[in-house]
Amino acid sequence: MTARPAPPRDRVPILGPLSMPTRIALVVTLVLSVGTIGFELIVHEPNETLVFVLAATAILGLAWVVGLSTERLGAIAGPQFGGVLNATFGNIAELIIAFFALQAGLIEVVKASITGSIIGNLLLVLGVSVLAGGLKNGPQRFSQQIAGSNAALLVLAAIGLFVPAVFALTTGAQEGTVVEESVLVAILLILGYGLSLVFQFRNPSETLGGQEASEGHGGPAWSGRTAILVLLVAAGLLAFLSEILVGAIKPFIETFGLSQFFVGVVVIPTIGNLAEHLVAVQLAFKNKMEFAMAVAYGSSLQVALFVAPVLVIVGVLIGQEMTLVFTPLEVAAVAAAVGISALIALDGESNWLEGALLTIVYLILAVAFFELR
Repeated sequence: MTARPAPPRDRVPILGPLSMPTRIALVVTLVLSVGTIGFELIVHEPNETLVFVLAATAILGLAWVVGLSTERLGAIAGPQFGGVLNATFGNIAELIIAFFALQAGLIEVVKASITGSIIGNLLLVLGVSVLAGGLKNGPQRFSQQIAGSNAALLVLAAIGLFVPAVFALTTGAQEGTVVEESVLVAILLILGYGLSLVFQFRNPSETLGGQEASEGHGGPAWSGRTAILVLLVAAGLLAFLSEILVGAIKPFIETFGLSQFFVGVVVIPTIGNLAEHLVAVQLAFKNKMEFAMAVAYGSSLQVALFVAPVLVIVGVLIGQEMTLVFTPLEVAAVAAAVGISALIALDGESNWLEGALLTIVYLILAVAFFELR
């Protein structure tokens, strides 16, 4: 009996399982990333504004690639591990950019990016998601109890994050005291983040999106080894490009007359999180509102409980002390974003008008940050 020939193996296992548009996007992202790094290394005194734009575009693509690989690994390992993995790598692009900005002494940019991430997720991402989902599907419903508990957790996280700012504004404490308090608060926030991951791991049905079917969210049909390889390569390129991007921030600011504050609040979070934002809008459009809210709330919790505290501790270690003392406008903006998004979660239903108003509030805040010098 003649043995059947083995099916031909795809010569390019990374591209094989992908659709043609996804293949093209992946190849373009790789070429642009390597080309930008080469351009920065080879060209003597390059146009820094052009370098910023190229690096930012490449980082957008790499953030999307990181999302594909983590989604696939989560599908292979199961929903609990997938949730932890997505929580760990969801903001990796922004965290790497913030690290190099902190190392370069751009502390104002780093702190503003923390604010921008929180309000961007809760107002812009959630707003556009609710708007798109409402226009396509009409009023959308989700678990009132689960959404309310996630909103409450976010309120508590925001309170903990901004305690040092309130302390400094009300007591007039010296810089050294504020740094010490920020470090202590950062450690406690990271502890809270760890507890939230433990709860999510043990109680997936009590987290946003845990009760919805997950068809179509398994990522490309890569093997586990291929997905890990893609993740590591993308993260490595992100590190190189983030350093290049940070080095071009000041020339970019001078060219367009922007402030470091506006770049930190609006530009950096958009670059780091755009791919994740588009996923939330897509989920809402498919009438998976709980998944969309999980992206918005989950990313905000990451920033408040993990990204910001880690940057505070790293700043102390590398000699760039960063406190958790934010400006009154930043505190007010985050408080408004958290409060409004919590109100939307309380009734277990959303509609396109709520999404439009959330987006408008974000634009109002963006104008205020733009005018702030």
